[in-house]
Amino acid sequence: MSERGKFIVFEGIGGCGKTTQFMKLVNILKERGIDVGITREHTRDTPIGSLIERIIKKYETEEVDNVALQMLFVADRINHTKRIILPMLENVGLKKGLLLCDRYRDSTTAYAPPKQREYYRDIQIPVTLRPDLTILLDVDPQEAVRRVKSRGDEDIFDKVDKFMEVRQGYLWCKENSGGNYAWIDASGSVEEVYGRVLKAVEEII
Repeated sequence: MSERGKFIVFEGIGGCGKTTQFMKLVNILKERGIDVGITREHTRDTPIGSLIERIIKKYETEEVDNVALQMLFVADRINHTKRIILPMLENVGLKKGLLLCDRYRDSTTAYAPPKQREYYRDIQIPVTLRPDLTILLDVDPQEAVRRVKSRGDEDIFDKVDKFMEVRQGYLWCKENSGGNYAWIDASGSVEEVYGRVLKAVEEII
């Protein structure tokens, strides 16, 4: 593989503070003079990503089978990896920098039914990248649902029972995916959590 920048992924259940910590890290790294690229999943500006958005926000009235929905996420990720992520990582400006992604392949594995986790992990390996670091932000599922409801941005996954299952899914990914993971306690103030995030990132840059 040609020389490329480092790829850092943020993961966690909805309401874990992921996007807040993601953007805080981007701003601090830029202040330090580090070249930083950003992207996120699911994509919103592609046909597949737009369809996913309509489904999970319930803009589509027809129900979609859970397996079909997970496969849409995988298809979106393949397209995203080939058309956006790899070109960005191999761009001259980022070869010594970082690309940060808000969600990646562990989201599909963690959100899948427990018996299907291994399947979704395995089908993604040949068509995606292994991140240099995956930051997993952990928060109590009840608190996460409260946060999501307070901002008025719920989707079909934002339920306590589902978040409890997904949290276990992320633990499974950490233990069974062979990558570099930082399990971050996302309780406490934004600054406290950010201190934990920055410490994990500084270990690889």
